[in-house]
Amino acid sequence: MSKAKRAGLGDELLAEVTFTAAASLHQDYGGENFLHEIFGKISIRNVDDQTEQEAGELRAWLIQFLEAQAHGISPRVLADGYSLEISRYWQELFDLDKFKPEIQDRWQTEGSDLLVVGSIQIFDRFEGQGIRLAALGRTIDLFSRSCDLVACFPESMQDSLDSTIECSEPMGPATERVDLRMAIATLTKDLIAAGFRPLGETGFYLLNPSLERPDVLLE
Repeated sequence: MSKAKRAGLGDELLAEVTFTAAASLHQDYGGENFLHEIFGKISIRNVDDQTEQEAGELRAWLIQFLEAQAHGISPRVLADGYSLEISRYWQELFDLDKFKPEIQDRWQTEGSDLLVVGSIQIFDRFEGQGIRLAALGRTIDLFSRSCDLVACFPESMQDSLDSTIECSEPMGPATERVDLRMAIATLTKDLIAAGFRPLGETGFYLLNPSLERPDVLLE
């Protein structure tokens, strides 16, 4: 799953993101069947000599509260029982098993399924090319089609990068230099550019993908 870029980096270079997601094949449903962790490897490929450079990585979660509930798993158990990172979103956004009334009203939600964007890193030498914003838009386009909200808390980026949640093919630690403070500020700017709106002074940013799907892929 990738999207190429032919401007800004040079005509011979393509920016791509490759996603990896883990899903159980067992019939005995547990909460982990409805909490999907998504990793994205962002790379720059030279079409002339077919070499590839790692440019960054992203991390997200697709949380299927409604389907879990249909299998007898409480949304509260799903949100609070598997990850401290997800629990933070649950506590801030939900009242019992639904989004808080002020969120329902402002973002016009109907269900409760959620896509969480945990972190997006772009190595310093590739900053300023629009790659982070394009990766954000592609992630939303591919994984939010059944979701009522997409949420991001930029200040938690370090927690997301340090998490030890198991994945079938975990991303290794970034070997390139990343200015975390600058990455948080730039991610916040790109969230706004993609149509996210702040949830008061909480530091959370929300987007209803059914109302506004960001058109931010690279030309």
